[in-house]
Amino acid sequence: MTRQLIGITLALTLASCGSGSTPVEPEPSRSATGGALLAVEDLPDGYVTSPPQAEPEVSRASTVSVAGCDALIDRFRAGGTGVRFEGGATGPFLAEEVSENPDAVGVLRELGTRCAAFTDTDPGGGTTSVTVADAGLPSLGDESAAVRMAASGGAGDEAYTLGGYLLVVRVGGTTCTLVHFGQPEVDRAETEAIARAAVRKLQRRQ
Repeated sequence: MTRQLIGITLALTLASCGSGSTPVEPEPSRSATGGALLAVEDLPDGYVTSPPQAEPEVSRASTVSVAGCDALIDRFRAGGTGVRFEGGATGPFLAEEVSENPDAVGVLRELGTRCAAFTDTDPGGGTTSVTVADAGLPSLGDESAAVRMAASGGAGDEAYTLGGYLLVVRVGGTTCTLVHFGQPEVDRAETEAIARAAVRKLQRRQ
């Protein structure tokens, strides 16, 4: 499956951006991002900067079976407004956003508990099953939260499985959000290594 198709699949099957969702992160401030974002040289071998791509047209009529869990799906779909990298046609894919929001860690912890299992249904009736669990990663920075997400759907040649991690780490007054996913999943140790690199960059700015 090509990178473009995975992007479309992720957007179409994991998109649920209805009004009233609780965002994990706000828009990043300019003061928070300067010099703090990851670069290719901070990452394991094989990653490159993702080329810009147009936002796909996604219906906003998808619904989730557990209220508020669309916030997690939206974060995986959009990745944020920071930097993006990729390590191959089927992943891993990485997005990082840096902002100032002391409440973001608590929000992710609450969503991780409430959204352990839910279903996203698109306007055509297609469903995506999503599971969310503790990521099993160590605490990072001043405080952190991390969940592992897996999504699957389709049938036959159209079947897909995507998996990865969503992390929020606070260092001082700065919050870093990382999305690391691929098909069918990504390596947890690599996710931790990337997160530690992100934290080191934040700590150097304090």
